[in-house]
Amino acid sequence: MEKLNIDFRDLILDNIREGIVLLDAKSNFILMNQEAENIIGASSQRLKRDNDINLLDKQIVNLIDNIKIDQKTKYINEIKVRNLFGKENILSVYIRPILNFEKFPLELEYILIQFTNLEGMNLLNKKTKFDEEGELMSHLFYGLGHEIKNPLAGIKGAAQLISSQSNSSKTIKECANIIEKEAIRLSELVDTFKYLQPHSTSTFTKVNIDKLLDEVIRLCSKESPEKNISIFVSFEFESAEILCDKELLRIVLLNVVKNAYDSIAKKGEIRISTSRIKDFKLNNKNLLQINIQDSGKGIKEDQISKIFQPFYSTKKNGQGIGLFLSQKIINKFGGFIEVYPKTNGANFKIYIPEN
Repeated sequence: MEKLNIDFRDLILDNIREGIVLLDAKSNFILMNQEAENIIGASSQRLKRDNDINLLDKQIVNLIDNIKIDQKTKYINEIKVRNLFGKENILSVYIRPILNFEKFPLELEYILIQFTNLEGMNLLNKKTKFDEEGELMSHLFYGLGHEIKNPLAGIKGAAQLISSQSNSSKTIKECANIIEKEAIRLSELVDTFKYLQPHSTSTFTKVNIDKLLDEVIRLCSKESPEKNISIFVSFEFESAEILCDKELLRIVLLNVVKNAYDSIAKKGEIRISTSRIKDFKLNNKNLLQINIQDSGKGIKEDQISKIFQPFYSTKKNGQGIGLFLSQKIINKFGGFIEVYPKTNGANFKIYIPEN
């Protein structure tokens, strides 16, 4: 059998999902694999040429400095670091000193750095959490909606009957009208719970994300003609399709984009982009990311954990149903929504498995 002339060491190093960097005792770059280049945001040629340890994140440089002093292994989990392109990654970092045991006192020869990108794992954990919460909340609200609907119809009918009586006083008629209006409002609110009921995937169709976003943007811009809002759209791909219920996805996009419009008082901008997540898959499917950023009033840090809870709203007259409903709908499609506060505005990211 012919012996293959393959350097298996390089083959393995360049195909594992962990970044590997080897430094000498003077912090010169000796070796790094492809994943390390992706995480750091620089090629091995540049790192070896510049030999500047400060090209790494400051937190990692501090750990390396400590290793030179105490010669002990360092490990830090879930740290946020920015690469040279400004992209933020969530990593676990393992740094191990490689010592020369033939010398005494022990002499530091090399420093091995191992990066593990936790972004894919975090996304999977979040999706699992949303799935578990979503199933419980969907059954609860759908059941409540069904039970509340009939009594509301009775209340509305009784109020209409009282109001139509000729011998009812003006005050009684006014109160009856208020009861009727509130019953209608509550009935419309309960109607939204129907979107939480289990959906069969047999009703799903292929939906073009870009076209649907165009429709939503046009609709929202017509509803706020008095505002001076600039829309910037960037689609990474031309024909991205996902398998879902088109009308339910329209509800989600309308909710998020309309919130962006509502958060801007008079003048501002909204940036909408789509991209593929190439670094990992969810349930063996590629992820599409819809990014919606606005320059509005923003969301406070302490509101982030509550923003998708039912009946929680940052708006003065908000019902707190829109984002809760949107999250549960996207969960049904196998994805989830995240929100990040910005210095000026908010950033919503919708992750959906690609068809």
